[in-house]
Amino acid sequence: MGRASSAKRAARAGGTRDHTVPQMYLRNFGQHTGRRRYELNVRRLTNIDKPFPATTTSIGAITGYYWGVTPDGDPHHAAEDLFTHLERRAATVLRALLDDPDWALSPDWPLKPAQRRALAWWMAAQILRTTRQRKRLTHQAPSAQDMGHLPEEVQKLAHNNLHLQYIVENIVTLTLVLDARPWALGFSDACLLTSDTPVVIWNRPDDDDQLRAAALSSVMLPLDPHRFLYLPSPSEQADPRKRVDHLMHAKGSVGIALLQVAYDVADQFVVHHPLHNPWEYWEPNRPSMPKPWEGDTRPAPQYLLEYPVFSPTENIERRWTIEHPPRRATAETD
Repeated sequence: MGRASSAKRAARAGGTRDHTVPQMYLRNFGQHTGRRRYELNVRRLTNIDKPFPATTTSIGAITGYYWGVTPDGDPHHAAEDLFTHLERRAATVLRALLDDPDWALSPDWPLKPAQRRALAWWMAAQILRTTRQRKRLTHQAPSAQDMGHLPEEVQKLAHNNLHLQYIVENIVTLTLVLDARPWALGFSDACLLTSDTPVVIWNRPDDDDQLRAAALSSVMLPLDPHRFLYLPSPSEQADPRKRVDHLMHAKGSVGIALLQVAYDVADQFVVHHPLHNPWEYWEPNRPSMPKPWEGDTRPAPQYLLEYPVFSPTENIERRWTIEHPPRRATAETD
């Protein structure tokens, strides 16, 4: 009786659509077209030159992705509950960073400790929860669990357990790693994109030890079409101003590098705002098509970013997050 009941609950759970990239995050790259409706331009890696419109509710949704089962075979959605809690706290911080009416770079930077911690938790979750991470883990241990004794409906969810356990085991340490790093809040002249791997670990996106990779590498999070967070690696902190939270203005090749790195780590798709097309900044040298990760051992592209620290006494007008100057011009500081 108990096994049949678990199977029924698993069948119902398996019909739930879980978003692998938070909708509240994707809205920052969407055009508001109606009540709670935000439209994105999406490009699948298998057909990168053909963008198509999609809403934040329809992209990155996989049926039953974050459902797991207990040792007794009972379905649970604890991971999604955790993500929802972290997203609510992070949403408040993201609004504080992005919604100043006058300035592109928040005058309240650096963040307060509680705000920083909330965003570090959320960023750690985004690193660990992706489809790219699940592929990596499954490739490492494809037969890690013996599930033959479970009903078929429960087995479908039990396959998720390896990934869910990995998230639980690593999220606290990864949060501490991110929180301990210096953070830069930046503005990019080039329009940015994001993907189904929103938080980027530079040069080591598929390292077997993701905690070590995050500790040694630069980390980047595009925030909207022109703003981003950048956590410089220890090797980039020769300038003492980069050892503490600071501001940066990504001009020219620096902005293109940010764009390219975000593009390279995508697993299945990239997204950008309909009115902010990153492809215009790649002409005439169009980017090569990234290959969805399939467990191969090809080396990741290697990047080293050099950038000046932006003066904390200067800023960029908010209008430049919407308007685009002539292609050869750059947004002036005020």
